[in-house]
Amino acid sequence: MSFVPNPIQQMRAQGRGSLRPEDIKDYGVKRFLDEQEARGPLQLPVIHFTEEENRVMDELLAAEKAAAPHGA
Repeated sequence: MSFVPNPIQQMRAQGRGSLRPEDIKDYGVKRFLDEQEARGPLQLPVIHFTEEENRVMDELLAAEKAAAPHGA
């Protein structure tokens, strides 16, 4: 995916009078990544699951695996 430094310039160059949703999204993602790069690595919270949540997930994964062809 290539990002456009200025979506309005691209829009005008293409002869359009308005931005498409994907233009706005691409530009917003680029701006976020540029700002985040200046701050350093993105800090994600550590997620802790309870024993019950782990047990339920293990059961769901086992059922999904059993339902898949060849148990894959």
